[in-house]
Amino acid sequence: MPLLMTRPETGPFPPEADILIAGGAAALVPIGRGQLLSIEAPEGGQVAALFAWVDGDTDEWLSPHHTRVFGGTFHLRMGTRLVTNRRRPIFVVGRDSLRHHDLLLPASVRTVDAVSRALVASQVDVGRIADPVNVFLHADLGVDGRIDVRRSPARPGERWTVRALIDGFVAVAAGPTGLLDASADPPLPLRIRITNRVEDLPVDLPIWAG
Repeated sequence: MPLLMTRPETGPFPPEADILIAGGAAALVPIGRGQLLSIEAPEGGQVAALFAWVDGDTDEWLSPHHTRVFGGTFHLRMGTRLVTNRRRPIFVVGRDSLRHHDLLLPASVRTVDAVSRALVASQVDVGRIADPVNVFLHADLGVDGRIDVRRSPARPGERWTVRALIDGFVAVAAGPTGLLDASADPPLPLRIRITNRVEDLPVDLPIWAG
């Protein structure tokens, strides 16, 4: 059964998407309330910078800073609600094969440039490209206040899935983080899927050796 937060008689379901993002590039795609967004690292080791804006009001965007305060944590877990700069939940985390993601670090200049190009190509004007949620980035906050960033532990086929709670559009970038060895260098591809049914996502994650 579709997981959309609307009744079928209200109209057709929103379109789905399956996009392979080249290393160093970004993609922009609309997402409807109730749809599932899945971000995959086909070759492993690549961090995904996730940005999002609310449909009809691009002055409201996905905010890792407000998400930290809203959830009282620097870590994303299954069931975590990601919120906008107006403190409205925009995504809720569902499946998560890695559980190493970041709400602390800003995007690199190259990542912002890639997202800007994707916005221009789609003729979308936003009020601001805010800091991203860095999927597959391993960053911890030490007791001394230092941020400890390590190489992304994402293995080939790693996947992170959220459900949208607000109509909007997302940008995902497969770029460098600006920190040495934190992500693949040169950048590797990412895959994003937007589906209406959880059954349309791959059922099983790869079985990793070791």
